[in-house]
Amino acid sequence: MTHPLYNKETFLKILVLLMLIIIPFSLSDYSDNVVPEKITSDLKFYEINTCSISLNEFLLHNPNVIYQDHYKIRFNNYSSINCFGQITGIDQIGHVFYISIGTSTIVNLFLQSIFWLIAISFIKKDSDYIFSLSRLSSLVFVCLIICVLIYSEQRYYSKQFFLMDLSLNKSYLYLFIYFLCISFYSSYVFNTRSKNIIYYLPFAFILIGLFSGMNIYFWTVSFAAIATERIIKNKSLRKYFTGVNLLILFWAYQAVGENFSVKTDKIRGLSLSSYNFLSVYVWSYLMVFTIIGIYFYSRERFNFIDKKLLKQNFLTSGIFIILLGYLGSSMPYINFMNYYYFGQTKYGTDNQDIFSVNYWGESDAWRGFSPSSESIGEYFGLTLLIYYLYRNESKNKSLFLLPALIISGIGLYASNNKAALITLTLCIFLKLSKEGKLNNIYKLIGTVSLLSFLIYFIRIENLLFSYEFTSKKMIDMGLSYGFDYDRSSAINYLGNLDSEKNFLVQFFLSIFGTVAFYINRSELWGIFFGRFNPNFEELFLGTGPYSLSNLYSDIDISSIRVSTGTPLGFLLPHSSLLLVILFFGLIGGFLVISLITFNLNRLRKSNYDLFLIGLFITINIIKSDSILYFSSLIMYLVFISATVPFNKNSKKLTV
Repeated sequence: MTHPLYNKETFLKILVLLMLIIIPFSLSDYSDNVVPEKITSDLKFYEINTCSISLNEFLLHNPNVIYQDHYKIRFNNYSSINCFGQITGIDQIGHVFYISIGTSTIVNLFLQSIFWLIAISFIKKDSDYIFSLSRLSSLVFVCLIICVLIYSEQRYYSKQFFLMDLSLNKSYLYLFIYFLCISFYSSYVFNTRSKNIIYYLPFAFILIGLFSGMNIYFWTVSFAAIATERIIKNKSLRKYFTGVNLLILFWAYQAVGENFSVKTDKIRGLSLSSYNFLSVYVWSYLMVFTIIGIYFYSRERFNFIDKKLLKQNFLTSGIFIILLGYLGSSMPYINFMNYYYFGQTKYGTDNQDIFSVNYWGESDAWRGFSPSSESIGEYFGLTLLIYYLYRNESKNKSLFLLPALIISGIGLYASNNKAALITLTLCIFLKLSKEGKLNNIYKLIGTVSLLSFLIYFIRIENLLFSYEFTSKKMIDMGLSYGFDYDRSSAINYLGNLDSEKNFLVQFFLSIFGTVAFYINRSELWGIFFGRFNPNFEELFLGTGPYSLSNLYSDIDISSIRVSTGTPLGFLLPHSSLLLVILFFGLIGGFLVISLITFNLNRLRKSNYDLFLIGLFITINIIKSDSILYFSSLIMYLVFISATVPFNKNSKKLTV
């Protein structure tokens, strides 16, 4: 029976969460006799009475805004604190009304941090908090890095902090104290539940944790602090880190004299908005520490994780992802609240038709709550795979199991992620073969079915094109988007490769181009090479982790789509492999591929279930940008960390 104090504590936490949702967007001067009017095309009333009506007060007089899809509620982070939660303007574009709500980046840091910390505190504590000088030093160091990063990205942050002069030192002192308080309480909540948090890994796809108005995730602070503390304590680790210091210095040196910038859009939080020496230098440390922190945190814990609980949380999280995504798509108010309180990188979709089709009768990808249909498709595919692999971990079947599996299947189908569906089918087929449940006839039938399945998605007509056409389509697309007067070094080299006698490079490029054609990546990867303009050193060592500013600003390409004549927009490369090469160069890409290949081969013999999970992840990230979203990055790094050999003499963690 649950202890009464625990019930009381839980009730108080829920009450505080509700207050955090309701009160901030209800604050207003109710004695000013300004009563909200019904919203119409005549918006003079709201042009005059800005910062006078709270969002909730407005909704009481306009309840249809809550659920009618021709209303869009949007944040205005560049507002004074006095305007927080109040209407700062309403615009009408066509038949759609855009309602601007005043918020403040400083207040966002406070409110969102409290909301997320309370939400995480529902996880059961598993240890006491141990305060130490090394832990405090790590928090101070991470907060200093963040402040310096804000200073280096003034072009971005000057539009986010209202009336805060980022050229003054005292502004950074205030920000440092602010972040230190947030990081200390984050450290307390995280470290007192560090052994149990890994079970709730799937809920990172709901509690995404991106600060509104900031280019940083809430999770970054905790994981970067873990890495910093470990490096401070471990002398041998500091010696190995010398090479990393030199590499970061190289990346920063390459940015000297440059001042590129990019609108981070839906990859905000894992994309450097400015490209200069200082920004690359501090950003690289923050990203490297974050990645190392996730690795250190997950490596030992995953070996003793309760597969039953992990499987259950993947299924449960999938239910909430679909539910929140659909509610947000049909109700503007829920869409607005989802973005703020779950820290989304992009507003959820407003497409209410989960199974919509386009003009040609093809299924449209439905991303729902997620910023990317590809990444959420991978999540649901991995959820179904984990369930299948660990289906025998529990003999008792709960009533929610079948609905949860159906919902995950719907999520995978709605995402239209064909690669996730094919690799899921492949992994299940390999598992059945490994278990010896298939004789040779069934194996033949399964193999033929998989090949037929693959051909169906590739489309038979695409297989009729010549090898010469398919292998060169990617490069042709890169050339067609570029301009003769401003070609990238990559497209210049690849476009003239026929005149070279490097048959090995030609062979690999032909295979790569053919694969790109068959998986519908010729245009996107061609555009990447049309922009990719490294010098010799950058080609082999990269330009730094999550630095996309130089890619999108260095070389000018056509802003019109070749096939349709429509605006090109902000198109990502759609390949984590290409991103790794961009960030870490050919050497880094080769090391990553070698490490993954070596570990997959080892796991194939020692832990076949983990091998299949690793195979699923590897195949999917080759054709997706999932590493640009923190939820996917955490999930993949946790599973990749689990593939690294573990010291069997280590003591089992208590969970």
